[in-house]
Amino acid sequence: MLKLDIVTLQGVYQKLNMNIKLILLLIFIPLIALSHDVNIEDKNVEKIVKERMEKMSKIKALSTKMHPLTMSGIFDEIKEYNENLLHNAKDFKQLFPEGSQGGKASALIWEDRETFDLYIDNFIESIEKIALSIENEDSVSLIENFNIMATNCGTCHKKFKN
Repeated sequence: MLKLDIVTLQGVYQKLNMNIKLILLLIFIPLIALSHDVNIEDKNVEKIVKERMEKMSKIKALSTKMHPLTMSGIFDEIKEYNENLLHNAKDFKQLFPEGSQGGKASALIWEDRETFDLYIDNFIESIEKIALSIENEDSVSLIENFNIMATNCGTCHKKFKN
């Protein structure tokens, strides 16, 4: 005859409970991990355009704050702005999915995507070079790289902004 005591029942319950938790984790961890990625295709065009314009405003504000500091030698403060600028620039690149035409963005962005991506990559690269100038505390290089970054902005705007 099978004899079950309370300790045995607790052990069976704990194992069953752990198995259920493990199964739930295996199901939900991939969903949670995927949910942290910004899936721009799930947003409507109006939200994408709004986010794009807000991101561009942040980029402009950060650049404006950085400009006078490039000649100040206050590398810590410039570094903070530049890191924020780099983060925003990388996010900005993702805000032009197919079908999100609108706002001040020219339709040419989607017609000549290769050139647009190249311009944004150049912009991001120039921000990364600013970071190197800051790291080396090289004021001359910092000013040069900031001017290159600003030129990259203007080049892109001339071609791709309505």
